[in-house]
Amino acid sequence: MNQEKKRVFHQREKYIGIIRRNRQLLKINILILSAGLALSYLGHESIGEPILWLGIIIFGYTTFSSLMAKKQLKQQV
Repeated sequence: MNQEKKRVFHQREKYIGIIRRNRQLLKINILILSAGLALSYLGHESIGEPILWLGIIIFGYTTFSSLMAKKQLKQQV
């Protein structure tokens, strides 16, 4: 029983770490998206559009992994 509790505790900490990392990535993603929008607005679409797409992809990844981590946390309770 003690080994099972340790395993569950380590899994829980792993999922909490993923959620914390994703929060930091979302803050960085806001900067990426704002840079892409600013460059697109200023007439540098050739640079701004790929940066915007990068921001959208990062946003999708972090959202999906956060949802999966939260789902796993709920299943453990």
